[in-house]
Amino acid sequence: MEMETLPNGNSASSTAMAAVAAAAAAAAPSTKLSQLAESLKLEHQLLRVPFEHYKKTIRANHRIVEKEMSAVISGVSDAAEADMSPDEAVHHLNSLVSRLQGLKRKLEEGSRTEHLQAQRCRARLDHLESADADNLSEWNNTRLKRILVDYMLRMSYYDTAIKLAECSNIQDLVDIDVFNEAKKVIDALQNKEVAPALAWCADNKSRLKKAKVEQESFHTKALPEEMTGIPGKAESKAETQRT
Repeated sequence: MEMETLPNGNSASSTAMAAVAAAAAAAAPSTKLSQLAESLKLEHQLLRVPFEHYKKTIRANHRIVEKEMSAVISGVSDAAEADMSPDEAVHHLNSLVSRLQGLKRKLEEGSRTEHLQAQRCRARLDHLESADADNLSEWNNTRLKRILVDYMLRMSYYDTAIKLAECSNIQDLVDIDVFNEAKKVIDALQNKEVAPALAWCADNKSRLKKAKVEQESFHTKALPEEMTGIPGKAESKAETQRT
């Protein structure tokens, strides 16, 4: 009687392990993609900041054009209606030409600023689009450096943050200029100079209005009395009670 050949146990075990390994290999890209998707959900601020500054610059340039062109057109109308001598007319027109030349310089500077901000938006879009399962480790490394730069800027380690951004070549992916602008205001306040802070309030008036922050409240609440000369609410209330 012939004995049936039993299957090799080691061979069956190897087959099972191979199947598990294949399943794990297939699941790995899916896991990486899931992690990547979760990471990208947190990146809206990366695009929002430069885009908001881009829109702000465009609006500012538009206001400059409207203001200057309105003044020039008004000046031409006044010259046409006024009874001027030839010399006076030439002088008046020269002043208008000088004003237009000044407008041209402002627009050239504004155009350069717009170009840099658009370039920054493009760089950040390219950075987000470059993320995939194959280079996830490298992309996360860049993201970590961005987070470190942001943290150091918030903690006032400006020089270290700038050096890290330069060494990592991620200047377009971080908001150093935004923090430098804030630093100027903070330094001025520490020196008891309120003009830069008030200028910042004027530039961001619409945002402050949306946040229901009034400029007068900035005077009386945000700044110490010795800086503004305006007594705070507590002092005003005490003085009222005394009277």
